[in-house]
Amino acid sequence: MIGVALFLKGKRESLNEVKCVYSSSSSIVHRRPLLPNAAGKRDFKWGDIMQATNNLSDNFIIGSGGSGTIYKAELSSEETVAVKKILRKDDLLLNKSFEREIRTLERVRHRHLAKLLGCCVNKEAGFNLLVYEYMENGSLWDWLHPESVSSKKRKSLDWEARLRVAAGLAKGVEYLHHDCVLRIIHRDIKSSNVLLDSNMEAHLGDFELAKTLVENHNSFNTDSNSWFAGSYGYIAPEYAYSLKATEKSDVYSMGIVLVELVSGKMPTDEIFGTDKMVRWVESHIEMGESSRTELIDSALKPILPDEECAAFGVLEIAPQCTKTTPAERPSSRQVCDSLVHLSNNRNRMVGCYKNPH
Repeated sequence: MIGVALFLKGKRESLNEVKCVYSSSSSIVHRRPLLPNAAGKRDFKWGDIMQATNNLSDNFIIGSGGSGTIYKAELSSEETVAVKKILRKDDLLLNKSFEREIRTLERVRHRHLAKLLGCCVNKEAGFNLLVYEYMENGSLWDWLHPESVSSKKRKSLDWEARLRVAAGLAKGVEYLHHDCVLRIIHRDIKSSNVLLDSNMEAHLGDFELAKTLVENHNSFNTDSNSWFAGSYGYIAPEYAYSLKATEKSDVYSMGIVLVELVSGKMPTDEIFGTDKMVRWVESHIEMGESSRTELIDSALKPILPDEECAAFGVLEIAPQCTKTTPAERPSSRQVCDSLVHLSNNRNRMVGCYKNPH
């Protein structure tokens, strides 16, 4: 007998809901279009995913998040998807992370956000599955820190690709903060959550920690955080001690990723000593041009003058994002505008870039 698990129950059923059905034997997932005018429904069978991944063998692991492991699945339909396994930690059908990710992703549709295709539930298996569009080029972390990745060696990202990724990330965050009906705080922006498709376009993923700003329609309220979220090195200081996230917390994390993009260094790199990554950047900028060149990833060198100027432009934006006082940080929209401006003018730069905000 097939039971139906509806993750978003309310007075009205939205056309944007993701609906999952399950049975005790062969769980099936049905995907409704995330937009009312989207293409027709597709089905995912639990058995097909198990077959495609050899029962979620370690050989198919392509990443991991705070609540689950991610696998690559090449289905018999010749479609390749990313499957996220989330353990159920209690007797409820859906644990909070699983439900939160679906609640969040059914609300959003943007070219720079990861696309949820559907979900699978098998009560007897002890875990649930989220099915995502597959990102062929992995994560930004994989490209910036290849020495820490066990996969095949990658070529380094050139500057044009890095600047495009920065602008894409900012566009995705701007959408979450300013264009969603219920504005969303991601709470875990980091390079390993910036996914790259076959065209090296950025897609912000992993919404298991996301919360909405207004409590409405069974949404979440950031003022009632029941547990800490985020990743070391990317967490805004005020969030670390207050446990209350705001859009400016996301902006801080985005600023760290921007420095990571330019420098190629991890936020926790031992080169920073007792200082934070941002202070390391500020001190090099204060010491003048000869010291500033040390801020640029050696993998980018030799770098063209206009590219170097654009890189310094990003390093002008990043410290603004990571100001100690949240109110002094720009909005994600201002950051996006600055990066898009920088990207659009990168080939016409004659002098160092100055942040227009």
